[in-house]
Amino acid sequence: MPDLTYMDPPIEVAATGVRFKIVAARLRSGGMRPYASGDAVDFDASDPLLIDLASVSKAVLETCHKACLRGLTRRLIILDTADAGLFLSDALTVRRDRDLGMLKGRLSAMARREARSMEVAIRAETAQAFGIVASVASPDEAPELLYLGQSSPIFLSLENALRAGGVSVTAALSCNMASDYLSTRRFSAALVDMTSASECSALLSGGSGPGEMLNGLPILALVDGDNRPPDDAQDLLSHADEIIECQDPEPDVVKRIAFLARKYQALRPARPMASITRGVGDDMTGLYSSAFLAAHLERQIDVANQRADALSVMTLKLVGEHRSDVRLLDRLATCLGPLLRETDCAAVVETGTIAVSMPLTSYHGAVQLSKRIAEAIAEVDELASLTLNWRVVEKRNFHTAKALLEAALSGPFMRLDAA
Repeated sequence: MPDLTYMDPPIEVAATGVRFKIVAARLRSGGMRPYASGDAVDFDASDPLLIDLASVSKAVLETCHKACLRGLTRRLIILDTADAGLFLSDALTVRRDRDLGMLKGRLSAMARREARSMEVAIRAETAQAFGIVASVASPDEAPELLYLGQSSPIFLSLENALRAGGVSVTAALSCNMASDYLSTRRFSAALVDMTSASECSALLSGGSGPGEMLNGLPILALVDGDNRPPDDAQDLLSHADEIIECQDPEPDVVKRIAFLARKYQALRPARPMASITRGVGDDMTGLYSSAFLAAHLERQIDVANQRADALSVMTLKLVGEHRSDVRLLDRLATCLGPLLRETDCAAVVETGTIAVSMPLTSYHGAVQLSKRIAEAIAEVDELASLTLNWRVVEKRNFHTAKALLEAALSGPFMRLDAA
């Protein structure tokens, strides 16, 4: 077998002596390609940087502190095995060498978080171009978290403290219950309890991936840092936007959860509303208009090209005599709402045709979404008789916004039940 480790993502490691060998070995086993940092750390480089607090010099720590004050431009990981208590809001903190094996997944989650933040920013720009002032989350509005778990003692001890701190918590005891809540309400993030083996087993019993289970909602994972999570929980942990270790003092845990809840509430992308400027939204379905999607897709393509991210457009097309039925179109849009992530931008582009731009989504991922839509529509009596076709196009280097939309609207469509 050829050695394909050169394809693993690189990571710069600021560590010395035997600590560098230990850290590098853990990173390699986790699918990363570590290399030693130079004498002077470049905080403007593109590769992620891991700093081992146990072995780097005081000068490196001072440089790190100054870089954080002026704003980090690269992904930073702090390896704090001595529990020095250094907390940086823009950095990942790893407390044990054994957790380095999960770092590749956590960096992927960080990249998704950055992409979500970018989508928020460019959607606000598109809205402003249409004369809409982007709404900012009110500091008086209580963030709402969706708790997913079996109401463990840790959660019960945190619930009252969170509510006292102005954070609302809604508990879902199963994945199906979580899906029901997501279909009717908008949450800031999901608080996923992984503090025990039984909790993990209950969370993973549905068989869906973490991204599918919560439709891209930010995941705050509650873990017991003194115990290693079961192997089948590693995938969910790798999708977590934040990992919160519950063996810390309760006030510190509550404070961090409340901080993250407000942070992710402020990072929710703008949605079409009844009061938005005419021409931007579709009055019939409450989705965006084709003009808004065309303008926004240009920005999404620019971001995808800069970050080398995937970007796909999925088209759903009604055919037959009911394609212009206002009631059915409205029901279809309502059904689509909980199935789409907040970063997905859905618009009515033609009568009976909905196009959805999906950042960070490959062709395969968009097809998987089509399957979920097919299953959901089949369960709705009003929509069961509709003929709904689909088409997915993934962005290529030669695509402009106009060309990508034209490709999504032309060519062969497939029956949704054949996805």
